[in-house]
Amino acid sequence: MQYLSDRLKAVNIGGPDDEGREARHRAVAVQQRERLLDAAEQVIAEQGVAGTTIERVVKLARVSSSSFYLHFEGREELLLAAFDEAVEEEAAAIAGAVRAELPWPDQVREGLRLLLAAIEARPQRAWMCLVESQRGGVALQEHYETALDQALPVLEQGRLLGSAAGDLPETLEEATAAGVAWLLRERLEGSGAEGIGELLPQLAEIVLGPYLGGGEALRLSVAGRGI
Repeated sequence: MQYLSDRLKAVNIGGPDDEGREARHRAVAVQQRERLLDAAEQVIAEQGVAGTTIERVVKLARVSSSSFYLHFEGREELLLAAFDEAVEEEAAAIAGAVRAELPWPDQVREGLRLLLAAIEARPQRAWMCLVESQRGGVALQEHYETALDQALPVLEQGRLLGSAAGDLPETLEEATAAGVAWLLRERLEGSGAEGIGELLPQLAEIVLGPYLGGGEALRLSVAGRGI
């Protein structure tokens, strides 16, 4: 009886074995979710948003359909999560790599250079974020616009450089971010991601020109002042 009592207490209280199992289950769940997101990114790039189905994603991710619904309510939630994670990862990588001691114009140019390098390194992710995001419905379009808004505080720092800030349109930063994204999308749809780094001078001039003036922006777009 004492043995049975001790066993029942162990079941009710839990122990190291239970904690280990829970940790393993959490690790498996994290891995499954990451595989699903990676698979979604690939399927979206290859099949388009319209051709992205749960069946295709779970097959590529090697995850069961029942496990899929432990992580996502459905297809739309998966699409949004894949987009958001891609944006978050790339934005964090770029922000972490730009040196804070650089003058603002050089920070902008370096950020653009890193963005172009990321697009060339991961063309499927770029296609999902810049092209297919425009074809995925209202919710995905809203997440796309929110992603563009992340660039606005950085761009607005250019208004501190001179007295011309008061003459700049209030919507300049929104228009600049949208314009850069449009140019990148056009390039991807036209000739792909290979060699996209050649757009750096053009993009740097577009972004810096309103704040620095055309001549200085052109010089920095080509030279990069020590970057």
